[in-house]
Amino acid sequence: MTRISFIISTICLIIMDMQLSSCGRMRHLKNIGLVKTISSSQSVEEGGSVELECRLGNVPDRAEVAWVRIRGVEEVDYLSIYDKEDGQIDYEEEQATSEMSEEEEGWVWRLILSKVTTSVAGLYQCQVLIHDEVVSSRKVLLNVLDPNKVEHNTKYVITKQGRNITLDCTDFEGEDVNWKRLGETTVVQNGKRLSLIRVDRSDSGIYVCSVSGGSKTMNVSLLVQHIPTIIPSKSIMSQFPGYPSSLSCEVTAVPVPAVSWYSLSSPLGPSLIKSHGDLSITIDDYKDGKMTSSLVFYNVTQEDYGQYSCNATNILGQGSATVKLVFSPIPVLNESGSATRHDKMYKIVMTLLVMITMQFD
Repeated sequence: MTRISFIISTICLIIMDMQLSSCGRMRHLKNIGLVKTISSSQSVEEGGSVELECRLGNVPDRAEVAWVRIRGVEEVDYLSIYDKEDGQIDYEEEQATSEMSEEEEGWVWRLILSKVTTSVAGLYQCQVLIHDEVVSSRKVLLNVLDPNKVEHNTKYVITKQGRNITLDCTDFEGEDVNWKRLGETTVVQNGKRLSLIRVDRSDSGIYVCSVSGGSKTMNVSLLVQHIPTIIPSKSIMSQFPGYPSSLSCEVTAVPVPAVSWYSLSSPLGPSLIKSHGDLSITIDDYKDGKMTSSLVFYNVTQEDYGQYSCNATNILGQGSATVKLVFSPIPVLNESGSATRHDKMYKIVMTLLVMITMQFD
């Protein structure tokens, strides 16, 4: 019933839009060039983001430009408005923001919808107004899809830095095809093939090919080979003796690196660490060129304090980063923020000692 209701609602909106167009056809014809083009119909999964784009001609200085959502005959919701004197105003900033930019071929007026729900599906219109009268406009239909009903596929591509690469989704049928990077709203390219020239590490990521009105998508994970880079989660961790702690680093590398930990506090030089007793090394699953490795102390001792090195090596080279474990005068709570009864009692005792010391001072 939900799908049927959506189809009926969309048909009604299109009919009302036709009525609006016929009523204002003569009025818009004289300035139809002001709104040159608008995005083709867009489909986005619920919870995702989408960008609608309106390209403008030579808009008069006295004119205003607006993004509206069509509710019915002569009934619209204003989402954003712009004029050259006052700039832009967004009326629903939590869900819809606008952006006006100047490019070689003219001005581009964008509407970005974030965390979309089924309630925002429908017809959107880019308008140019003079003295509050619409003199030029174009419309675009937005469909919001149920993620559980969208067919997804995933491919993985690994290439060397500096090469040219072509991503394709020619296995899908349909003519309306576009590419976006996952998490971004701007269309990278239209068509079943996406060509990337002299790729480097910045090109690594997930590219989404959407076809058939968004009912099918293909994710292509592009990994460009590079030496490991390592970023510590925190450069310094502190803990009281007898309590657990961990040092972590995020490793980015293609192909898969070998990760190791070294202690740098020994007078004999760096010493390789192996899991034993109250100490272990963990590695999360390698995915999209990234992994996280942790050095876990289940029961910190005085000997554990010092500097450590997280190292990663692959066929292209190696990388490293240093982290420190230092003494804390009080136990540090675990990640959940909860404390055991012992933790709480210790903090109370330490607080009382500090207060007593201040009294005597």
